[in-house]
Amino acid sequence: MTLLDRMVLVSAAVLALAAPAIAQDDRPSITIGVQSLPAGFDPGLNISNVGQRVNYSIFDELIRRAYWEGENGDGSELAPSLAVHWRNVSPNEWEVDIRTDVVFHDGTPMTAEDVAFSFGEERVFGEDRLVAVGPTYFGNFTDVEVVDEDTVRFTTSAPDPIFPYRFTTTMGKVVPKDYYLELGPEQFNLAPIGTGPYKLAEIRQGEFIRLEANDDYWGGLPPVREITFIEIPEMATRISGLMTGELDIITDISPDQKDILAQADGVQLMPALIDNSRVMVFNTFEPPMDDPNLRRALAYAVDRQAVVEALWAGDSQVLPELVFPSHGEEVFASRQAATYDPEEARRLLEASDYNGEQLVLRILNGYYTNYLEVAQVLQQMWRENGINVSIELFDVGGEPSFEGTWHMRAWSNGMQMPDLTHPIVNVYGSTSIRTMPEDFRYVWEPPARFDELLDLLNTTVDPEERLSYFNEALDIVEAEAPQMEMFQNVEYFGVREGINWKPYSFFMMDLGPTNLSFN
Repeated sequence: MTLLDRMVLVSAAVLALAAPAIAQDDRPSITIGVQSLPAGFDPGLNISNVGQRVNYSIFDELIRRAYWEGENGDGSELAPSLAVHWRNVSPNEWEVDIRTDVVFHDGTPMTAEDVAFSFGEERVFGEDRLVAVGPTYFGNFTDVEVVDEDTVRFTTSAPDPIFPYRFTTTMGKVVPKDYYLELGPEQFNLAPIGTGPYKLAEIRQGEFIRLEANDDYWGGLPPVREITFIEIPEMATRISGLMTGELDIITDISPDQKDILAQADGVQLMPALIDNSRVMVFNTFEPPMDDPNLRRALAYAVDRQAVVEALWAGDSQVLPELVFPSHGEEVFASRQAATYDPEEARRLLEASDYNGEQLVLRILNGYYTNYLEVAQVLQQMWRENGINVSIELFDVGGEPSFEGTWHMRAWSNGMQMPDLTHPIVNVYGSTSIRTMPEDFRYVWEPPARFDELLDLLNTTVDPEERLSYFNEALDIVEAEAPQMEMFQNVEYFGVREGINWKPYSFFMMDLGPTNLSFN
């Protein structure tokens, strides 16, 4: 389907469903061209890059990270949202005061019961919880109870050094208890109700998602009448649509195309360094990848700095394993990324059980910008060092892309909150999809000491002790090599002139009253 076909389809749907409202509202509408759309909206089921991009407009976090306070959209301080105050009332107890003037999209008031349910045993941390990944974010909770109409008390299993930060992630969003239980997670995923500045109006899988303004939003009048996210996998088509004015914002521009936008009239190029990294995750259960010597050899055989300079115009940087600049300069500088060392790669290869077998690398087609090109460069570097790798492309989907024989796959690690626990806990903690045997994405069984260290990281208040545990856990990751950190993600957005909008240092797009305006 061409861009014109998509635009005609969306326009027809909008006119058919909302013509009377459009006639009475002079706010603009905007159309955003994206490479992929989420399959649903439940915050617990859509933690993906593309899911967070849309969910940020539909739901509100209990406590918000103030990205907007950073010069580059990378602020790390806490800000009130649906919660107005929070306090540590005892070593294992926190009380949170919530707003009492908030309504969900259906007009139902948001209550303390909704907050308690959103983060309670039934939904996120109990044995029979509704959201499987809940314990990754709230596994230390033991009780959540309503104190009064505007206060909720949280009890934790041990002192929690990062309690308020837990709610700044996509899992920190509040859902309506009664409606959620009536529909169940799967149906709620397709028909969500939140408290955010926009509400779902229409979705056509693989084509578009249309949101409309929630004019009862507690945070102010939304600046646009409607937002339409159109799925346009072809980057050239997205760029063309921006140039012709059919699209107002586009995402996922590859570095080799950024100069075209930078030099074009009527268009702004907006880069954003994201707290996310591109990684190769190794399937440690598939021989010969079960040998850590081979996994480490793969890392030493790759000149990642050359990849960054050649394919990302030097705008990104090579990262140490599971460490980001947002962890703090002292932490970031103390860890070294694995350097390109062909001699060490050959030594490890000789010490391994590898006998020249073809290793299979899987990539989701079009999901990660420029990543097929990255993979092809890596394939050549590995071949030069005696490692044979074939590349398999899969369409974006779920379980099928994990079936059969494969040895490594392109993935990403996201720093969901500005703390040492992320991304290490959410990607390799005991409730992570990568470490749970019952999950089809299971790729590594960490040693017992690693799990102990993450528990200590989650429950230790002293900063120096926490840093010590963090570094010991990183040493284990480097020795076991369940992954190969590649480089920090840089997102390039194209934005029409006259639109005032700032991208943040993560994947959400804030299109609300404080971050979007028009000249």
